[in-house]
Amino acid sequence: MLRKLTLYLLTLSLLGSVAAQAPQKQPKDREEYDLFNNIIKETVPAKRLQLLDQWNQKYPDTAYKEERLKYYMQTYQQAGQPAKAVEAAGEVLKLVPDDFSAYYTIASLTPFLGSNEANVLANGEKAANGLLKTMDQQFAADKKPPNVSDADWAAGKKAAQYIAHQTLGWVAWQSKKYEPAEQEFIKALELTPAAAQVSFWLGTAVQAQKNPDKNTLAIYCFARAAAYDGPGALAPAGRQQVDAYLTKVYKSYHGDDPKGLADLKAMAKNSPLPPADLKIKSSEEIRAEKEEELKKSNPKLATFMAIKDGLTGSDGANFWNQMKGTAMPPLRGTVISAKPAVRPKVVELAMSQSTDVEITLTAPESSARCKLDPGATIEFENAEAKEFTASPFMLKMEGGKITAGCAEAPAPVKKAVPKKAVAKKKAGD
Repeated sequence: MLRKLTLYLLTLSLLGSVAAQAPQKQPKDREEYDLFNNIIKETVPAKRLQLLDQWNQKYPDTAYKEERLKYYMQTYQQAGQPAKAVEAAGEVLKLVPDDFSAYYTIASLTPFLGSNEANVLANGEKAANGLLKTMDQQFAADKKPPNVSDADWAAGKKAAQYIAHQTLGWVAWQSKKYEPAEQEFIKALELTPAAAQVSFWLGTAVQAQKNPDKNTLAIYCFARAAAYDGPGALAPAGRQQVDAYLTKVYKSYHGDDPKGLADLKAMAKNSPLPPADLKIKSSEEIRAEKEEELKKSNPKLATFMAIKDGLTGSDGANFWNQMKGTAMPPLRGTVISAKPAVRPKVVELAMSQSTDVEITLTAPESSARCKLDPGATIEFENAEAKEFTASPFMLKMEGGKITAGCAEAPAPVKKAVPKKAVAKKKAGD
């Protein structure tokens, strides 16, 4: 799409230049005249380049140097030789400073030359700024060819503005000026929403800033590049690569959430930039929210989860050293086993959603008739942390007091003494 627009604008500029100069310029002889006409008529780039070379060799001092360079510039693009097209555009600018078509050629091709050398970046930036400087003059109403509609003329100007901002963004990105790159890429997408390549570049430039507040924008841009499949989309292979990268980044940042990722791609497919209120939460933010919710709904479980996270975290050894021998705060757990069942000496407890034993409580204080059945929920406090193993997780505690959850065991039944035995006993007396 952009290639067609580029060639379209170049053709307009070239034909306009020839028409404007025709009364003042004349070919040296009939042979030059025929060469010039044959070049105009030739549609095969390779053959046109041969004719241009003949013209250049036989008539190095032609009156049509500018036109010849512009034909070289255009034909090199058509032949898939962007570096030579940029070189020809540079020669045009030596002859005609601020030539719009030369600026356009350099700016449009710079991001795709496969080079980020300093001279390439400087040349591209100069051309992009030159485009913006000459834009209004180039697309003035009185310069519109009669066979071009107002809509096409406006579209041409918009396309040129897009090229300028795309290239300024690319140059800034390659120069590691990530915030200016972000601003230019956004301007480019506002002008040409279908530019999926720019969406990917924007995501990369934003990601490189390492600003947590911009993570949503970076991920969204990757989703746009992966999901958009209309005009201006990446090639299928490129989309697959971006999609794989998006999945990796999304899962690492947000967590494993296939539905959330699918919803994000569906949204990004329809818009190049995210809505202002979009927020993709990090796994840490989600975890913090869940912890706050748990503190409100089940504070004792929240306390245990904080202890467990501390023990199994990266600084677990130091956490345990500080915790060992201290009395634990009030906790709540589910009985897996109690030995003995009445007034137990050892209680094994599952503390979270797991059914695995996570705490072994030894010698807890309880009421004389406390009975614990598997599945019962108990609360206890002031147990002393004694031992800990990380894998499998096991925290052993001693003492403390069971404060809730005991079932009252029935009192033992005294065996009735037979009346005959009582009578015998009295007779013996």
